[in-house]
Amino acid sequence: MLRLSTILAACCLLLLSTSAIAQSTTDASLFADTVCNSNLCLRAVYSPSEKRINMTMSTNGGGAPLGWYAVGTGEQMAGSNMMIGWVDTTGNVVMSQRTASGHNDPTTTISALAATLEPKRSFSNSTGTVWAWSFPMSSSDKTPSKVTPFIWASNKNNNPGSSPSSSIRRHTAYGTLNLDLTKPYSTSPSTSGSNSGSNPAPVTPATGQQNSTRVLNRRNQLIIVHMVFMIIAWFLLVPAAILIGRYGRTFFKWYPVHRAIMIPAFIFVLIGFIVIVAETSQSGGEHFDNTHAKAGLAIFIVMILQIILGAFGHTTKRFNPSRIVHVVIGLGITAAAIWNSTEGLEMWSWGPPRWASWILWIWAALLAVAYVAGLALLPRDLKQWRASNGSSEEKQEYLGLQQKSSPGTSTQQHSPGEQSHPGWGAPPLQTAPSRAYQSYSQHTPHAPGNRI
Repeated sequence: MLRLSTILAACCLLLLSTSAIAQSTTDASLFADTVCNSNLCLRAVYSPSEKRINMTMSTNGGGAPLGWYAVGTGEQMAGSNMMIGWVDTTGNVVMSQRTASGHNDPTTTISALAATLEPKRSFSNSTGTVWAWSFPMSSSDKTPSKVTPFIWASNKNNNPGSSPSSSIRRHTAYGTLNLDLTKPYSTSPSTSGSNSGSNPAPVTPATGQQNSTRVLNRRNQLIIVHMVFMIIAWFLLVPAAILIGRYGRTFFKWYPVHRAIMIPAFIFVLIGFIVIVAETSQSGGEHFDNTHAKAGLAIFIVMILQIILGAFGHTTKRFNPSRIVHVVIGLGITAAAIWNSTEGLEMWSWGPPRWASWILWIWAALLAVAYVAGLALLPRDLKQWRASNGSSEEKQEYLGLQQKSSPGTSTQQHSPGEQSHPGWGAPPLQTAPSRAYQSYSQHTPHAPGNRI
């Protein structure tokens, strides 16, 4: 009996050690990382053997509607595999897998593999709210690396319905998160749910370590280059050229200076345009798929036409209709470019501060005030224009008011006794009156009725 019990004990120890080794091997083949910001926390556990990423998104508060939160794969909305979560009016968590073709409303029509929702690990109570799911990876998905990007967004003021297909409003906060999925996995009780129904306190923005989401990768570097070139062009060079045209025409020969500034302005816009097109191609995005990109393309095309119109208009006289159209279009596309710049800041996943847009709008307002003040010089411009146009007949000709003579009608005025000439052939000979006639006409009185 003693020998039998010894054998059984040895077998139990062997089984326990084998199980421990297997568990250790399984854990060693997993990689995980957690990152938090002021809105949410995201934890991802990557299993290379299963080709799957287990995701956990958490935030502060719960038990009642608190808006919607979302994370998605990649660096931009276009083609991102997203999971959007919220809490309905009964306190239950809702998850909705969606995607988007660009910077527009995500839809439930997806091309990615269906996510596996984990309702037992998802909950919402006074300790916080957790949404848990897993994304299966396809052969076309990039292998997670030291810098694995995810996008995030939230709208704390919008509470969708209980259906996973409920519509949502536009996000009020957004950005990117970068996880290092080469880190070995380690169990963390605070980030894993419980199957027993007693959910531990999750890692939330209030308890988790908050990391910066702003990574200066190649994509953001190109976006910054695009932004700098466009701001220099549309907030400095183009307004300077416009103000020189407004004030300079009254005081000095302004056009050479105006042209000298507009040439580098166009070059800066061209470089900024090429850079952002190259960035979109590099990141695999779709060209001109959002309002900012479409408006930018339209502004770029109109700017080219505007340059051609300006070159032609300045060969005409002052206040020519082509010049007036040139001024109106120039002011219009400048205002549109300023607005589009603020749109670009809002959609940038880097998450620039709100005061960045305020600075642009304040500067634009100062430029507008400077231009409107320059309109006070218009009466002086008109006076100079009238003085430089010469006689009233010349002004009428410039304004198109001079009457044209009808065909075949001569406009020459002839003095009495002067022979008219048809305008072709040799002029007629002019003969002087005879001396006898001159003497007679000087001494003979011209009494009424006397005739030669």
